[in-house]
Amino acid sequence: MPRMIDAQTERARLLAGQAQQELERARQATCSAADLHAAALAVRRVVLAALEALPGRLQEAVAGIHDDTAAHYALAEKAHQVLAEIGEQAERSATALPEFGASFRRGARPRDLLTVSQWADRHRMLTSGTNAPGPWRTAMTPYLRDIMDDLSEHSPARLVVFEKSAGVGGTEAMFNWIGYCMHHLGNRDMMVVLPSLELRDRSFNPRLSKVIKQSPSLAELVRSASRSSANRADILEYGSDCRIIKAGANSADSLRSDHLPYVICDEVDAYKWDVGGEGDPMTLIENRQRTFTRAKTLLISTPTNDGLSRIDDAYRRSDRRRYHVRCPDCNTHHPLEFRNLRWSTALPLDGEAATEQKIVTAAWMVCPECGVEIREGAKPQMLESGRWIAARPAVKLIRGYHINALYAPVGLGLTWHKIAQKWLDVQSDTAGLKAFVNTYLGEVWREEGDGADAGALIARVEPWEPPQILASIRPLRVVAGVDVQKDRIEATIAAFGDGEQAWVFDHAILPGDTAQADVWQSLADFLSEWHVRAACIDAGYNTSMVQAFCAKRSWTIPTKGIPGAGRPLIEDERKRRMRLRTRNKRGQPVEPIGVDQGKAIIYSRLRLQKPGPGYLHYPQLAAFDDEYFAQLAAEELRTKVRAGRPFAEWVQIRPRNEALDCIILCLAAHRLAGQQRPADSKPPASKPVAERHPPRPGRRSEWEERL
Repeated sequence: MPRMIDAQTERARLLAGQAQQELERARQATCSAADLHAAALAVRRVVLAALEALPGRLQEAVAGIHDDTAAHYALAEKAHQVLAEIGEQAERSATALPEFGASFRRGARPRDLLTVSQWADRHRMLTSGTNAPGPWRTAMTPYLRDIMDDLSEHSPARLVVFEKSAGVGGTEAMFNWIGYCMHHLGNRDMMVVLPSLELRDRSFNPRLSKVIKQSPSLAELVRSASRSSANRADILEYGSDCRIIKAGANSADSLRSDHLPYVICDEVDAYKWDVGGEGDPMTLIENRQRTFTRAKTLLISTPTNDGLSRIDDAYRRSDRRRYHVRCPDCNTHHPLEFRNLRWSTALPLDGEAATEQKIVTAAWMVCPECGVEIREGAKPQMLESGRWIAARPAVKLIRGYHINALYAPVGLGLTWHKIAQKWLDVQSDTAGLKAFVNTYLGEVWREEGDGADAGALIARVEPWEPPQILASIRPLRVVAGVDVQKDRIEATIAAFGDGEQAWVFDHAILPGDTAQADVWQSLADFLSEWHVRAACIDAGYNTSMVQAFCAKRSWTIPTKGIPGAGRPLIEDERKRRMRLRTRNKRGQPVEPIGVDQGKAIIYSRLRLQKPGPGYLHYPQLAAFDDEYFAQLAAEELRTKVRAGRPFAEWVQIRPRNEALDCIILCLAAHRLAGQQRPADSKPPASKPVAERHPPRPGRRSEWEERL
């Protein structure tokens, strides 16, 4: 048996031999200071020469290029080329120390310059849920190329707006950008905002997981992250501390994240206008990007109603691009528009029964230039040769893209035949028509109806003041219409003469919490100042405060607006007396006001061209500004169809309509005070209500004496 001392000696000998080998390898790897200095000087000369020539080479790269995007790409490609050349020349020049040159070349080698579309073509895989499984091919949806490439890191675009119909690949383009940021950039945080947290968990998260699993390059990134991080509903962590924050526009807390450069806002038209009392979620989102000068945002959505569509508003602020395809016959470029779609049906268009459903047998496009019929089989070639054309090329940083279902690739979306059939199917339903315009055409829903034009109303103002009217026109009855909101009271003062010709004296906004007494005292002072004979006050909000105010003033009337086309502005005398006879004796009765008839009367009178019975006069005073007349024209009477039957409905087309509500209440106050029936209403079946003479607060003035 070997002794312990012998074993220890042998171990020491082996370790000494190993150390000797390592020392020898270190000596071989060690270079002289002179060689290192010579190699560094050689590389230095290469770099300085390249930098000296760089301005000229960059200028040469963009010579003759006038498009900003093309210039950006050309400069980026040239910069990558210069870096690669510097590395190659440095390696060749460092002859004194070749290892130094090789190491410098590896460090100078630039990252592959890829656009989002190029990355998707290389790395995105589709294995299920599609009619075209396999590698992603941008060539199948060429109209998406520019949209995706504007999201590339070297694109100058800062806001990309995609207003679209359903089924044209917009969601896939969004996931391509997510994959590009995860795999190609790898050092950029991103936030994806969905309309709600529920939609995030039910739809977006499963689809994102599917995209990651189907693309090996993305799957490897997520596998390298911790399982707990990768599976979180609100955050996906990957790579070196990179994150995708998944938020809901209905949750202010989910929008409070760290500052980050890239944001996706999906289906922005479904966002609430106020989230948690903290304002517009879009403002909260923009605050997350303030510290990044090269931040990018993608807005993507199908539009909704005109005037209320976020995506359409953003598109209008952009350069407004449309995809123009080339006619196979005349070679001119034009967008695919629904007005150029033609179809044939199985039944004749003339003489068929109204209840008979038309069946589309064929559909085609007509070139707007030459009139040739274009069959859908030509669509792949038309899409391939298409190009985006901006209507506002002067806008540089906001790229807006609009596309409809007519562009859907053959085999991957709706056919022209199905689009035409859908159009015929929804002709008897207004809701169906709206959905067709939004989701098939990618356009906002615009309804036409009877109302008033705010711009035309401004022209009605006249150079007079209330004292002039009170002094020259008799008889007059001064009334008020009052609308109650949570944080303010708005009141209109009007004087009615013969034939209900009216002069609107003032419109006041009295700020204050309507649950407190201060603002009600301001209203009392305001009405007393004008010596109002009768006032209708809307009791739909803060009813108890309205009734308490009216209980002390017999000349004030609490009211409640009641919709309905057949309901009169005020009840006739007989019905009103019967209602008052049977009412609960406690408190002042709330008068029902037929607001639909009130709107019809007011708008019909606003269309009168000459002063006379029913005409509404407005003075040139500060109270009657653009906002007032916009509120006055805030509603339209539109004809809709439901179950094949038309019906009329008043639709609010602007956020605020207090001015309209107040003038309707003024008219109601005048009629409730006992003015004779106007010429535009039917005579009552019984004697009208006798005029009341309510007590007027304050000192009697000259104006009051004239009344």
